[in-house]
Amino acid sequence: MKKYAVFLICLSMLTCTAIPAFAEGEQNPTTGEATIGTEVPETHDLKLTITGDVDVKVNGVDGKEFTVERLSEPVLEIKANDGEKIIKVVLNGEDVTDQVVDGKLKLPSVYEDGVYDLSIETEPISDSSSRSESSSQKAETVSAYSTQPNASNANPATGVAGGVSLGTAILLAAIGIARQKGSKDEE
Repeated sequence: MKKYAVFLICLSMLTCTAIPAFAEGEQNPTTGEATIGTEVPETHDLKLTITGDVDVKVNGVDGKEFTVERLSEPVLEIKANDGEKIIKVVLNGEDVTDQVVDGKLKLPSVYEDGVYDLSIETEPISDSSSRSESSSQKAETVSAYSTQPNASNANPATGVAGGVSLGTAILLAAIGIARQKGSKDEE
């Protein structure tokens, strides 16, 4: 037991011994004070890796390698080709589509050189005039007030008005049955 105690005391003395640390820098020989400094660059280099058929500019400049000021917040300007729209933007594996406003994505403050992987998905813009035309035609055929013979009011069994009356009738019948059962239970 004494051997273990002596061993633990020796071990604690070794671990508690102060070990001096030295820093490189200018040292005042009279006071023993040292000045330690660092150099911070004024600019940082950014590299873009772009996946997708789009044009990307950083702060209005074309290219894939840029130099920006330290702690600046660069803006990526993303432009899809004619006839296409941007549907998804992924920056370094994170979906940032909701942060894109008017084709512009603001990056966080830059404090070091970095590589940004930008993946952009686009889709063709569909012709809105043909879509609105077909939906207005559908609205005509469903209208209950239409005077056309093929409108939904021509056959109430298949139209909106018929479906509403049938649903109302079923609901009222269910309420009536529930009332009858309730009154029989009370007697």
